[in-house]
Amino acid sequence: MWKTILRRIILMIPQIVILSILVFVLGSLMPGDALTGLIDPTISAEQVEAMREKLGLNKPMPERYVDWVSGAIRGDFGRSWQHRQPVLSIIGQRIWPTLWLSLLTVILTYIIALPLGLLSGRYQNSWLDKGVNLYNFISFSVPSFVLGLLMLWLFGYTLDWFPTRGTVGSSVSPGTLDYVLSRLNHMILPAVTLALISTTGTIQYLRTGVIDAKTQDYVRTARAKGVPESKVYSRHIFRNSVLPIAAFMGYTITGLISGSVITETIFTYQGMGALFVGSISNRDFSVMTALVLLFGIMSLLGTLLSDIIMVFVDPRIRIN
Repeated sequence: MWKTILRRIILMIPQIVILSILVFVLGSLMPGDALTGLIDPTISAEQVEAMREKLGLNKPMPERYVDWVSGAIRGDFGRSWQHRQPVLSIIGQRIWPTLWLSLLTVILTYIIALPLGLLSGRYQNSWLDKGVNLYNFISFSVPSFVLGLLMLWLFGYTLDWFPTRGTVGSSVSPGTLDYVLSRLNHMILPAVTLALISTTGTIQYLRTGVIDAKTQDYVRTARAKGVPESKVYSRHIFRNSVLPIAAFMGYTITGLISGSVITETIFTYQGMGALFVGSISNRDFSVMTALVLLFGIMSLLGTLLSDIIMVFVDPRIRIN
């Protein structure tokens, strides 16, 4: 097992190199550069050119790429002109709100999806199954920004149950229980929005797995031995049907981290998604390229995490 994991990690190295090249080249083709926004409009063109020469922005693209990668390996992605801070420091501040939001979203996703998928597969073609399929169709069809705006209007502005912007209340002190509860309260609406959209694939995978498992020989054998129907589903059918879901858990987690851009923007939730949108609109080259590279690496790590999870939940893979 460990040899397989090590082999996968080694294979990720050329993928990350190719990803970094694409990120840097595409970022370089955008208007502006790492100096954009830092230039005082009152200084002369000669001074601007001297600053570009000092920062190495006039070098050929291959040399600039080597400088950028060597800095990234050291943890130096440059400086954000918009926030006037090192890029790594900004990402360090924003990554934790996104990680907590993604964790809460995953929990809510499985709380909703697992019982619906199991019941839908167990009572195939019933009214319950049709209702779950209708929910799946709606959640798949409705864009995240539409659902987010509906959640804001209903639970934020109309019912006034949850806050409508930010990540924490301005009047609470860090390190207190009120601070934690305020954080959680600000996460609920965006987490529910992401969870309702994320349940579609999980429900469908589990429903299909349950329908397929019901026809297997081991299920017929268990019923012939007189095993109660509830235990047939909990011990035999559900265990085998959940394998595809476990395989995609890594993709789900990393997909939420990198895919929460629209939702965080709608709720003005100060995470990595909102930071990414702001870096594009303000042409903050250093932040944008660092985030794209980070999102790409997270996707690769999600693939690795899914493979590791499958090894632990399926003994057949472990033996192979």
